[in-house]
Amino acid sequence: MSIVKADASNLKEWVQLSAKLFTDESFDELYKAYADFLITQKEIGFLYRRNNRSVAFINVSIRHDYVNGTDTSPVVFIEALYVLPQYRQQGIARELLSQAEQFAKESGVAQLASDCLLQNTNSELFHKSCGFEEKERVICFVKNVNRGFGLSESDE
Repeated sequence: MSIVKADASNLKEWVQLSAKLFTDESFDELYKAYADFLITQKEIGFLYRRNNRSVAFINVSIRHDYVNGTDTSPVVFIEALYVLPQYRQQGIARELLSQAEQFAKESGVAQLASDCLLQNTNSELFHKSCGFEEKERVICFVKNVNRGFGLSESDE
């Protein structure tokens, strides 16, 4: 087992894992975004490797904008965390989370933040079991103000 930072040499593996989590985006869309991350460092990825194969990843960013529930800035934010189903319940997500904590410490950041959807009880329980405290619950709203712009015909 090893945890490695995502880079050009493992970009394809990083994107392949991410595509399993972000199913609404195409491989090509993710590849372009992740290749950009390598240049801009907007997100940093870490891959968990077992038997020379990437089986999980975590993406983190340093956010300077307000992050719900935090009282410091900047914070390291967990943007994504995914473990292949056959490797779950083996402590891999916790190891990746420890890597994120180490990244925060090395970056001089005091808080690690994350979120999950209200109905994602597995993620909620995982976060709480790893020492995260729930700070608030949020419901997001959107109101379309320009009909026809960005809406499909079935939405009208």
